[in-house]
Amino acid sequence: MSSEVKNSEEIRRGSDSQYLQGRKRKKTTAWAGILLGVVLWLGLVAGGFYVAKTYIDQSMQNIQQTNAMNIKAVNDRLDAIASDIQALKNGLNMTGQTLSSSGDIQRELSGRIVELESQLLELQKSLQVLKEAP
Repeated sequence: MSSEVKNSEEIRRGSDSQYLQGRKRKKTTAWAGILLGVVLWLGLVAGGFYVAKTYIDQSMQNIQQTNAMNIKAVNDRLDAIASDIQALKNGLNMTGQTLSSSGDIQRELSGRIVELESQLLELQKSLQVLKEAP
């Protein structure tokens, strides 16, 4: 009988050690699954930040290019208005001597100069706003 008791104890001990090893494997597997899930989640978060940053950078570049084109157009318009004003002032000075008696022409030319100067100021304000934009 004592050999049967020893055999049953050995079987029980063997099954206990197998049970403990099985539990250790399950714990290890569970931790590995959790770790894998965390790593995948972090990868998705990092990928999302990368995509968002790329999109924002590209949008900012497009806005800057658009602003550069708008600034160039405003500068061109400013130059055209400034040259028109100068031509009118020169013409007014030249004709002012011969047409000093003709007040209508002078008033018309003065009105045109005032109109062009107001457009010039408006365009300068627009240019300032565009330069301040990112």
